[in-house]
Amino acid sequence: MRFGFRHIAIMLLMVLLGTTAKSQGISYYNDYLGNIWVFDNGNTKQIDHLPPKECGAGNKSLVYVDNSGGLKIYHNRFLHNASTFVTDYLITDNLITFTMNTQLKVFDDGNLLTLCASADEYWASDDVVVWFDDMQHMLMGYWNEQRYTLDDVLSSGKPSNVYVGKNIAAFVDVNGFLNAFYVGEIEQIIYNKNLGGIALGRDIIAFVDASTGSFEAYYRKDFVSLEDFAPETFKCGDGFVAYVDASSYLKVFEKFETRTISFDAPDFYEVTDGIMVFGVQNYFKAYVDGKVYTLESFIPDKYVINNKSVAYLDQMGNLKYFDGTKTETISYEKVTDFELTGDAVRYTFGVKSECIYYKGKTYKND
Repeated sequence: MRFGFRHIAIMLLMVLLGTTAKSQGISYYNDYLGNIWVFDNGNTKQIDHLPPKECGAGNKSLVYVDNSGGLKIYHNRFLHNASTFVTDYLITDNLITFTMNTQLKVFDDGNLLTLCASADEYWASDDVVVWFDDMQHMLMGYWNEQRYTLDDVLSSGKPSNVYVGKNIAAFVDVNGFLNAFYVGEIEQIIYNKNLGGIALGRDIIAFVDASTGSFEAYYRKDFVSLEDFAPETFKCGDGFVAYVDASSYLKVFEKFETRTISFDAPDFYEVTDGIMVFGVQNYFKAYVDGKVYTLESFIPDKYVINNKSVAYLDQMGNLKYFDGTKTETISYEKVTDFELTGDAVRYTFGVKSECIYYKGKTYKND
C-alpha cells in the first residue's frame, strides 16, 4: 500500500466539513383520506390538504409533487414552493436536483439555486452535481454552494464518461484522461483507455488499472494501491470500498487499512452509505464502522439498507431493524411494505395503516 503524508490533513478536513447529514429523522405517511403528513424527528403535521402525485424523502428533506404538479420541499420545518412545475427531479440525502424544461436547479440546505439555463444532461448525488452546459459547451460542477468549470468540451461536442459518488465525481476530459472532482479541486487519475472498472462512494474512487491489472484507489486526495491483481467485483460506500479479491475473499479498505471480512466467498454483498450487508453460508451479516454483525441464520427475501441501518422481514414475517449496533423486532403485524428514509422505518399493514419507527418509538397514522 502506498500513500503520502497529506492524507492526515485531508482526514482533518473531512472532520471540519462534516460528511454525513445531521437530520436523519425525516419521513412521511398518508392518512386515511390520502393526505400527506410529514414526520420530522418525532413530530408530525399535515402539510397538504390534497393527495400528492409523488412523494419521497432524503436525510434532510421531504419532497413531493403536489396535486397541481408543483414541486414542494419540506426542509428545516419550513415548506418551500420550489417550482410550479417540474420536468424531473432527483432526491439524495442532502441535495434535491430538478429541471424545469432545460433549466437545472438545486435545493441545498434551504437555498434554491439555478445552476444552468440550458443543461443537456446532468448527474447528481448527495453533495455534488455535474452537468453539461449546452450553451457554453462546458462540463460544469457544483459542490459546497460553488460552481466550477470542469472541462471545455467544445471540440468534442459532448462530455463522455461522467461518474458521481456521494461527494466526489469523475469525468473523462477532452484529452482522454479520467479526472476526479473532489472538495472543489480537479486531479488527474488515469488515462481512460487504461481504466478497467470504476466505482465511487464518499471520499473515494476505486478503479482497476488495466495496463498493470492492479486495483487502485483515489482516497481522500491520496493514491493507494490496494491489490496487485484486479478483484472479481468491488463496490464503494461512505469512505470505504468492499471487494471480492482474486482469491474470492471478501475484503474492506477503510481508513487507509485493508482487512479480510470473510475467507469464504460471499453469496452476495451490497453497499449503501456507511453499511455493507452480505451473505456467507446462508448467514445474513452486516459490516458497520469496522465491525461485523451476524443478523440472521438465513437470507431475508426482502431488506432495505440506508445510512448505517437495515430493515428486513424475518422468517416469521416480523419486521426487524438493525440500527448499526443492535437488532430488534419493531412490528409483529403482517407488513405489506416498508422502506427506510434517513433512519426512520416507514411501513404499512392492514387497510391503509401506516407506521413510522424512529429511535425506539412507533408513530401511527390514526
